[in-house]
Amino acid sequence: GIGKTTLLNSLAGRVIPDMGEITIGQTVRIGYYTQDHSEMNGELKVIDYIKETAEIVKTTEGDVITAEQMLERFLFPRHMQRTFIRKLSGGEKRRLYLLHVLMQEPNVLFLDEPTNDLDTETLGVLEDYLDQFPGVVITVSHDRYFLDRVVDRLIVFEGSGVISRFQGSYSEYMEKAKTK
Repeated sequence: GIGKTTLLNSLAGRVIPDMGEITIGQTVRIGYYTQDHSEMNGELKVIDYIKETAEIVKTTEGDVITAEQMLERFLFPRHMQRTFIRKLSGGEKRRLYLLHVLMQEPNVLFLDEPTNDLDTETLGVLEDYLDQFPGVVITVSHDRYFLDRVVDRLIVFEGSGVISRFQGSYSEYMEKAKTK
């Protein structure tokens, strides 16, 4: 309720700021994993939904990973890739949506409460992916473990319009806040 999601929406161009302006560089490719993802076409098969976005992605080392391989990495074995989206559980749909965002090969990734509705196995896959992600990740989260695992700088919304920056993990920030 203090503007975290609104900030992401503004940076992503989904909300026009009341004041000022936001300029996005020409080479910036934003991927946005939102809390309220758009509906997926339940008549599509899992593999077709992902291939609509990209057939392959390239790693920072120049390796090519196919859509099928990425689906496997995100816990969709080959036999499940031909399943219709309408038959997936809610958690599986969230995981598929996450992969859809990542297949866009963004160099700036916005994650709005990414740990909501993801099982621990999927969270592990996401954390591992983020460890190797070559771009910038901006995440809104209340999940302290996730923040400790994936961030090294914080922008802290403290309320009443106060925003501070902190270099370090969430736990380090909380430890320092105790000594104030």
